[in-house]
Amino acid sequence: MYSLLVLLLLLVPSSLADKCDSSAYKLAAFALSTGSNDGLERLKCSAEHYNIDFKILDLGQNSIDHEDKEDTGKLLRMLTTELGVLRISNSTILLIIDGFNAIITSDESNIICQFLDACGNYRALLTPKTVSAQREVRSVALIGFVPDILDVFDFIGSQDGNTLSYTSLYSNYSVDTLGLTFDVKGILFQNVDSANSEIMLLFDDSGYAYVNNFVQNTRPSVILGSTKGSQLLNHLGNYVGKAWSAEDGYLQCSTTSLKTSENTWPSVTLALFITKPIPFIREFLATVSRISYPTSKIDIYFYNNQKYNEEEIEKFLQNAKKLYQTVEYDNSDTELGEREARKAALTFAKEMLNDFIFMLDGDVHLITPETLQLLVDTAIAGKFGIIAPLVTLHGKLFSNFWGALDSNGYYLRSEDYIEIVDGKRTGIWNVPYISKAILISKEKIKVLENSYTYNVMVDADMSFCEYAREMGYFMYVDNQHYYGFLVDAEDFVSDERLHPEMYEIFKNRYVWEQRYIHPKYYEALNSRNIPQPCPDVYNYPLMSENFTKELIEEMEHYGLWSSGKNEDNRLAGGYENVPTVDIHMKQISFEKEWLYFLDEYVRPMQEKLFIGYYQQPVEAVMMFVVRYKQGEQSSLQAHHDASTYTVDIPLNKRGRDYEGGGIRYVRYNCTVPADQIGYAAMFPGRLTHLHEGLPVTSGIRYIAVSFLNP
Repeated sequence: MYSLLVLLLLLVPSSLADKCDSSAYKLAAFALSTGSNDGLERLKCSAEHYNIDFKILDLGQNSIDHEDKEDTGKLLRMLTTELGVLRISNSTILLIIDGFNAIITSDESNIICQFLDACGNYRALLTPKTVSAQREVRSVALIGFVPDILDVFDFIGSQDGNTLSYTSLYSNYSVDTLGLTFDVKGILFQNVDSANSEIMLLFDDSGYAYVNNFVQNTRPSVILGSTKGSQLLNHLGNYVGKAWSAEDGYLQCSTTSLKTSENTWPSVTLALFITKPIPFIREFLATVSRISYPTSKIDIYFYNNQKYNEEEIEKFLQNAKKLYQTVEYDNSDTELGEREARKAALTFAKEMLNDFIFMLDGDVHLITPETLQLLVDTAIAGKFGIIAPLVTLHGKLFSNFWGALDSNGYYLRSEDYIEIVDGKRTGIWNVPYISKAILISKEKIKVLENSYTYNVMVDADMSFCEYAREMGYFMYVDNQHYYGFLVDAEDFVSDERLHPEMYEIFKNRYVWEQRYIHPKYYEALNSRNIPQPCPDVYNYPLMSENFTKELIEEMEHYGLWSSGKNEDNRLAGGYENVPTVDIHMKQISFEKEWLYFLDEYVRPMQEKLFIGYYQQPVEAVMMFVVRYKQGEQSSLQAHHDASTYTVDIPLNKRGRDYEGGGIRYVRYNCTVPADQIGYAAMFPGRLTHLHEGLPVTSGIRYIAVSFLNP
């Protein structure tokens, strides 16, 4: 729980404030730094947008403790030296802030005017103070004329060695002696963590964002956070400081990009992870293979703990070894947990001396081949050490980032989450959580090796992000391009069926369609001419060869084919007039998926071809796969189907898998070979289209049959 942050302000005589002639003054800005860090880069970027030049004072350590006498003494000596070297005049206003948790939101003139506007009979120093649950936290923010600042330095330096710190400035004696006041109205400085219920993000007429303190009716120019992990400051930093405009969108500071020659592109470890049962790994590996980046610049680390995927992965790796520099694989036989594997990937990247590591989970399908190029280019240009491409579940709001956290460190929807996911606001966003696909620079690789084991009480991804937040390492999500999508792996079970992806039509329709629907289906649906080999018998592409193959294999894996006799206890009456050797879709628990398939892909074609007939959703009880072969059942007698219309789909190929076969429509004395794999023969049912199945002379023929709207 943060208390109200108090800001101390050294003020000039009121006459200056009344005139606010900023041209008579000059601003000298100093940022305290512990070396290059993400917060400092953000400050520099915001200052660059407003043409303010900061002098960086590097204290050369991991953190700044303003209660520590050694830190304070070092800071005072550095500042005194800088002031002496620069020979700053008495008309120069000195601004000093901590570089890791501050953002500039206005130009020099406005900062000076706000400073002068806060005038009174005071002398000036601004330093924020707040109290967290763990300890007292100070974030330095000072402003004043040089002589007054030097007087403050003299005061601090004159204190006993045990109290050589900014703490001494908060005593009543110090305030009275130095003439200090508190900027409680947030005229110039605003600590957002101590006043989060008093501020809001607004946009001006030019489309630029600013922080408004609606309680005090102020628009402060320097925005501060209490710590370097301030979530609210990070969120606001996505907009203020001319980071994002309602008119122009994301506004980048740097313009550095990849060199034109691929030989000079950064080297990358491509780390692939399959840590749980995930559907459509075959398609995932295909997207990896299509990544457009020089393979000579890529080393592969692959971790897989799922036996179901090993055959597909082995095929991928055999080819990968011919293309990429180095390939390392930890499979399900290794006793390596997810945390250890992710740490091993970071270590691998460090040992390979790679410039980046791109950590990619198996449920991320990258549709844009240039994704890695775009991310590396963006990371270099913006000096982003940790950045993720936005990916979402198809048609849903679930994504690989969180815009905010609740008090327990879990998901909380930020006010801009939907706009970012929907692409209504595009840019590069500083967020508290990312996962699934993460690009990490070599500078961050060195300091993140233990991030996945930092907190073993939460999942590995949560531990990684918690560590990054607490260390002040910014995590970004980029939605400037469409990169790809997430596969829904929730509740996916890989060991109960031979081809479990076949059952994913509801949860992963987009990628399901890519595997299982014939590639020419939509072309046929939009075509004016559908082949009609016999009267009212239409032939069109429907099922892909993957689908037909897997359906056959799933049926044979189940194995309980009917006897081909009239007695059939699977039916309500226990009797079949025209029996076949078959397995019903219901027997392999595929009934609802097949019905949905018929409604989504067969019904639209029926409505197109048999104009005027409409029923949605379709109904069907008899949905089955028939097996024809010599010595079992090689043909089928002439019959009418118990349907309004029927769909017959050949599942395998004449000349390769069998000989003979075909359908004869008796009334029209018209025979069709019915041998195009996955092509549906659709025709009316019980009245006009008496038909028979012609004998299979060798091999085995499989067809999928559905009696629609009986």
